[in-house]
Amino acid sequence: MAPGECMNTDKEENRKMREKIMNDECEEYETCVRCGKETKMKKNENKIYRYGYIEGVGQLCFMCHQTRKIHKQGAYE
Repeated sequence: MAPGECMNTDKEENRKMREKIMNDECEEYETCVRCGKETKMKKNENKIYRYGYIEGVGQLCFMCHQTRKIHKQGAYE
């Protein structure tokens, strides 16, 4: 085996490993920091576009986010 072939094989293996890691991360979902349930937000999703994300705390599920929103607004009807 020539020296260049070994390097190409290593690069190919590294590329495949990076793709696998990226695909696995795409399937991981955040956990609600309040109730512990899995949310619909993917871990690799940008935090700017998430609902229920609190900077410095973490991700809330939809129900916990709505409950917090109701308490914040004082609309208990």
